[in-house]
Amino acid sequence: MKKFTAFAISTLLFLTFMNHSVAQTIVSGLVRDSIPGEPLAGVNIQIKESAFGTSTDNNGYFQLILDSGTHKIRLTNIGFLPREITVEVNDEPEILLGFIYMRSSSIGLAEVNIIASEAVDRRTPVSSSTIRADVIESRLGDQPLPEIMKTVPGVYATRTGGGSGDASVNIRGFKQENVSLLLNGVPIGSVENGLVYWNNWLGLADATYQIQVQRGLSPSHAAVNAIGGTINIITKTTEVEPGGSLKYSITDYGNQKTTLMLSSGKLNNNMAVTFLGSRFSGPGYVDATYNSGWAYFLSLNKTFSKNHMIAFTLLGNPEKHGQRNFRLSMEEVDRYGLKYNKDWGSYNGRINNASENFYHKPHFSLNHYWNVSQKSLLATSWYISYGSGGGKWTDTFTGNPWIFSYYNPSGQIDWDRIYQNNYINEDIYTLSDGRDTTGYSLNIQTNFLASHIWTGLLSTYKLELGDNFTVTAGVHGRLFKSKLQQKVRDLLGGQFYIDDYAFAIDGVAGRSQIKHPGDIVKIDNGAIVNYAGLFSQLEYLRGNASAFVSGTFSGNWYRREDRYNYVQDISSDWVFRTGIDIKAGGNYNLSESQHVYINGGYFSRAPYYKFVFGNNTNLPTADLKNEKTLAFEAGYGLKLRYSLLKLNAYYTKWEDKSLLTNEYNQFEDPSMISGLDALHTGLEVEAEQRISHWMKAGGSFSLGNWKWKNDVTALVFNDNNVVVDTIRVYADGLYVGDAPQTQL
Repeated sequence: MKKFTAFAISTLLFLTFMNHSVAQTIVSGLVRDSIPGEPLAGVNIQIKESAFGTSTDNNGYFQLILDSGTHKIRLTNIGFLPREITVEVNDEPEILLGFIYMRSSSIGLAEVNIIASEAVDRRTPVSSSTIRADVIESRLGDQPLPEIMKTVPGVYATRTGGGSGDASVNIRGFKQENVSLLLNGVPIGSVENGLVYWNNWLGLADATYQIQVQRGLSPSHAAVNAIGGTINIITKTTEVEPGGSLKYSITDYGNQKTTLMLSSGKLNNNMAVTFLGSRFSGPGYVDATYNSGWAYFLSLNKTFSKNHMIAFTLLGNPEKHGQRNFRLSMEEVDRYGLKYNKDWGSYNGRINNASENFYHKPHFSLNHYWNVSQKSLLATSWYISYGSGGGKWTDTFTGNPWIFSYYNPSGQIDWDRIYQNNYINEDIYTLSDGRDTTGYSLNIQTNFLASHIWTGLLSTYKLELGDNFTVTAGVHGRLFKSKLQQKVRDLLGGQFYIDDYAFAIDGVAGRSQIKHPGDIVKIDNGAIVNYAGLFSQLEYLRGNASAFVSGTFSGNWYRREDRYNYVQDISSDWVFRTGIDIKAGGNYNLSESQHVYINGGYFSRAPYYKFVFGNNTNLPTADLKNEKTLAFEAGYGLKLRYSLLKLNAYYTKWEDKSLLTNEYNQFEDPSMISGLDALHTGLEVEAEQRISHWMKAGGSFSLGNWKWKNDVTALVFNDNNVVVDTIRVYADGLYVGDAPQTQL
């Protein structure tokens, strides 16, 4: 009887298990971003009211095994609206849900991408890597924004001094002045020299929706200096749903940040408002690299009809931070440690850093999007930015040791000794009017002030021609004006300071040589740089093939104003230069998992303002040429269910490159090195393997070969733009510096 009972129970359990197994169904789907249609990896797939779930792979694919019955599947991903799908499971062995599209939680993101020219995987034939907001939020921490890009192959990001926001980024061996930084498609790098001052954008990380690093050729029409690549930052827009958040973070060295985000969601009047603000402060990781500031971001969207939308964006971050400008020797590291900073000392019981940055650069944009028809869209962006601030620095009266000659035994600047030297100074100086004077400061602290205003209009018209062709055309115009001044900040114990106007072309010319706090010394000039460009692109898309050809023509107007060198004729003549670029490429999808692409382009880039007036006077540089670049690239991509591989090779030939020695020292004769040629070739690999739904591993490798290809002669000019010396530059065969050529 016992055996029969056990047999019956076992049989019942077996039949129940068999019935349960037969009733199970494989449910699968492919999750896509609704805007570009790209697969979404890492989407959380959860069965409601259950702990059972999974996540999508690199192709956006997921698979669940479900029992018979009605199930609600919930899809969630940072930056996207959650979705719920109801699935009826009966006796079928498999249910294919097909494509499941998730919409961004931001209003107007699709329209922003019209201006921003975002590259689309398996369609746009360029090598690109996209970093989304969740990755930035989880990995960046207290680091400057370029640090989040350092795992992208071919990209070298580094902190330049240890101060908050002091950083640089290099792509394929090209420095920052040859890398375009775009904010929602609008260039925000320096108009004068192409540099990016990342401390001006400390609050940008919190407001960023995604960063797309486009290496080599860029699909953007506004990326006029993108020889090495383009960093395209897309900010968050207004949120679809109402809500808010409050975050607080602190580092182990004491830097703190509090961030508040509030969103109204879409209101009844078709308006939505999102605000993000943060307060940050702390002592800094390196000694005396304190930081203090605010960041703000405001986005407002208003839909007037189904055909018109206006988007307003304002962001900025007033900040102040101490810097470390001088590199350390190994002896200094061994003696004082890695956090040592020799740019500061104690003064009146407080930290006094000889190098401090303070700046505020609000950026405002007003975008209008007009759906002219079902097949055409006109997107127009008007932007304006005003920068004000500068840096603390020093100045020294002719023939005297400068501030960094005075150090105490602890390795810090001896401010007390400097103060005492100024206080007891009895040297006599005869002014230009014949008067003798004494009691002046030998060393002072100054403010190097840099302000600017720029405004521009970028308008893009996109039209679908039939089923396979799309034409995009537009205009970009920009006005820019800047002002540089050096003003006395602290006399450090002296009664006044003397500017001998020794480096001014017009000399003293009746101007007062006695200077007090707030007075200008040695630098008082500015730039006017205006730009106008026309661009167009024809894109082809049919089946597995896509291709494009595009071109840009630009005009550049330069003028210099100098109120220190000159007393009356302070403005230079206008200098006009043109530039062009032509780009083309194609992509072919070999299968659902593989694709290949190729691109090429030619640039003739108008010179930067700093080269046009390379001798720090109002006389333009003679015989200055455009820089020419010829570039080619080929790539291969593989996306399997749990694996990702990207492989590309590039060739970039650069001709007539200019360099300027003594670039930031107008008190020495500048030398212009022009006509340099370089060749940049390389191979880049990016791979990733998903180990489970909660773990993945990956890496990147880049191998570069960047060398100068010729010897040239550098010309040394005097203040009258007359060549006073020539220097032979033996560059042929030398490696291009500033970044490692092999990275893993």
